[in-house]
Amino acid sequence: MFLQGKRLVQFEAIQTTLVPRFLGMDQDGINRSRTLLNNFLETKDQAVLFKIGLFLHIIDLVSFFFGLHTFQNLAQHQKNSVMVFFFDSPISLLRKGFWGINTLAKMGVYGQTELYKDIDYKITTLRPQQ
Repeated sequence: MFLQGKRLVQFEAIQTTLVPRFLGMDQDGINRSRTLLNNFLETKDQAVLFKIGLFLHIIDLVSFFFGLHTFQNLAQHQKNSVMVFFFDSPISLLRKGFWGINTLAKMGVYGQTELYKDIDYKITTLRPQQ
């Protein structure tokens, strides 16, 4: 399992900031998020997982410059500043990496079929043209 222990704590601190709905989830929703993400990440090769893990450490390193703490221990306004730094980074690798983390964070919440009705998401299927 990729997201566990310290890595899970790091990721969920970021997820809480990027997807505020995560804060209001009950334990079942949190568990579904973890399962969904870990199942998805299980399909990725070790090089991709290494990059994701490394990027979580980079976020903590950058966070230190914003408030002398890891991301999870920053004040909310400092967390927001870190997010803006990565979203708007002139360094494309940082920007792209962060958009990947952002996508995972949102997938863990909005990828839960149990929430589709709450967010008014309807699955449509394409019909073959005749």
